[in-house]
Amino acid sequence: MRFKTFVLAFILLAFSVSNSRGQNLQTDSLLYSEAAAQAIDYFNTAIANDSEIYNGAVYEFYPPANKGSFYFQDKNYCIPGLVRYNGNWYKNIPMLYDIYNDVMVSTLNKNLFILNTEKISDVYLLNHHFTYINGQSQDNLTPGFYDVIYSGRSQVLIKRTKFINEHVVGSEVAETFYEDKSNAYIKKGNKYYLVDNKGSFLDTFKDKKKDLNRYMKNNKIDYKKDKEDAVAKLAAYYDSINN
Repeated sequence: MRFKTFVLAFILLAFSVSNSRGQNLQTDSLLYSEAAAQAIDYFNTAIANDSEIYNGAVYEFYPPANKGSFYFQDKNYCIPGLVRYNGNWYKNIPMLYDIYNDVMVSTLNKNLFILNTEKISDVYLLNHHFTYINGQSQDNLTPGFYDVIYSGRSQVLIKRTKFINEHVVGSEVAETFYEDKSNAYIKKGNKYYLVDNKGSFLDTFKDKKKDLNRYMKNNKIDYKKDKEDAVAKLAAYYDSINN
């Protein structure tokens, strides 16, 4: 199926999602506003039943935690995204990203299901570009979805993960926290390098180390305060001076 040209522009406006989220995670219904539900119904009627995308395993929400969730940006509801699936592009696919299980989830006829990971190459969701690396093309990276935050001559990928922490309050009560963790990888040449601090970043681009240190100082780039922003800006600067 080729890139869809159905006129669904209004869906982007219609997907105004209900503010009920976070701790009020519901397992029996999707947290859509009425307008969003109407938009999904239109999408289902127009193309979904004929789409190769809709053949994944059933998905169920996880129980709520005292803090956080399993989902990207803690959005536990589907919003429209762009997907490249089996080589074809699909617009306005209702999706959410379960980071803990590293799967993309969609909905059809009010049922949640998991998109077939092996057939996904790219997902654009919530102003982020996720690419799936299967481990065969990049044998030094764990298979999964990576957030592409910079792509030029070099490339910066963020691997986002979630982990569960249980905090005991008093003698009996335990609180469950779903917490975020991320690792940055820089592609230089044909290999990706793990960047876990400023030193490892500068070691990756050691041929321009002095230039990068000067650039950070002159532009007041704080690596500790915002690692992702710093790595993306520095990689872009490296590409601009590495002619």
